[in-house]
Amino acid sequence: MAVVIRTRGVDRAWGESGPDPIWYRPHRPSWMSLLNRAGATLRRAGLRVPKLDAPSFLAEAERRARLSDWGDGRFRTSLEVLIASFEEQDNAHTFGRLFFREYCVRLLVNRLKIQADLKRHPEILEVPIRRPLIITGLPRSGTTFLHRLMSEDPAGRPLLFWEALEPSPPPRAETRRTDPRIARARKSVKTLYALAPQLAATHLYDAEAPEECNNLFGHELAAGFLTFIFDVPRYAVWLVDQDLVENYRSFRRQLQLLSWRCPGDHWVLKAPPHLFALDAILAVFPDVCIVQTHRDPLQVIPSACSMSAIFRGITSDRVDLRRLGAEYTEALAEGVEKAIAVRAKADPARFFDVSYPRLLADPIGTVREICRYFGSACDAEFEDRMRRWLAENPQHKQGVHRYGLEQFGLDADAVNGRFATYRRWMDERFPVAT
Repeated sequence: MAVVIRTRGVDRAWGESGPDPIWYRPHRPSWMSLLNRAGATLRRAGLRVPKLDAPSFLAEAERRARLSDWGDGRFRTSLEVLIASFEEQDNAHTFGRLFFREYCVRLLVNRLKIQADLKRHPEILEVPIRRPLIITGLPRSGTTFLHRLMSEDPAGRPLLFWEALEPSPPPRAETRRTDPRIARARKSVKTLYALAPQLAATHLYDAEAPEECNNLFGHELAAGFLTFIFDVPRYAVWLVDQDLVENYRSFRRQLQLLSWRCPGDHWVLKAPPHLFALDAILAVFPDVCIVQTHRDPLQVIPSACSMSAIFRGITSDRVDLRRLGAEYTEALAEGVEKAIAVRAKADPARFFDVSYPRLLADPIGTVREICRYFGSACDAEFEDRMRRWLAENPQHKQGVHRYGLEQFGLDADAVNGRFATYRRWMDERFPVAT
């Protein structure tokens, strides 16, 4: 999953007076249509159901968790800005409002439980996090493929989908295959695919498979991935100016919690939003090993836009694809330029770059190079496991994800122009096709 940070410049250029929208109107199951019609009737009477406000979200989370210690209160501002931005857009139907509320409350319940775990077991904060491997890059640039492959490392400790969904209580090695949270995660995946069937061709969600780190950042309620699944422009602008170091310290604490009773030699992690926080990562994990993937922005932009439109279509009956295309072009170009600036001052030994064509052409050879570069093992067992995974997971296994620039009101010259800095950097540093 990707990150979108809408910038002030895009807001100005693509406001109401801009080009005509290109609408994406998702299909609705009959039960949802009935619910939304009932909600529309109430709305005409002056009622928006359900009510969306921070106090009710917090109260509901406390009721469900039976806990009330929130720890650091910084998250409250994040929550308030997120809710206000969602309401300001005023384009969510009744089910979308229910979905948004439930999503936020679940994050808040997790936060309460994590805080209780850390308070009850302060020794968790002594768990070492040594040389984590973090895979990042522009969204849709092969990060998931590489992450799933490198998670076959017998010594690695990937974050599994069910763990990201419910980190607390700390998982145990002896019950990692039988934990009741696995069944709940399977139900969540089934529900997600029922709401947005097109997602299956864009990203394979599996309760027991390695997954992105995004949900762990959601527990601070200051996370770029929330702008990917919800249309929250004011929140996105606010997020640009936030110091992410504290978020990564929270992330580290959650990794300590997850590995307390279920350790590995090193964490194998991934998420595209990490690309826009390299300075915070290096501050919190000074011995980190970062693998950055690279793919042609002409492919990245429409692919990411398509996936975001599917997610946003869960909460709204129409998504403006033209505005989405403008957002992503600007946001991802700004993000990768920030990453270039951070890397210019950082220790180059902390980074390894992978081109998308090279990864697809020789995935196991690429992993060998990464392991050699960072001084880790890539033995026969690891390679056998990767070969097995590749055989069981051919490309397009879940269907073909089709997309194009024109769907989002974009043209190649404009996208290439905005990513000129990135292209020059790649040509200078890594003279290979990306």
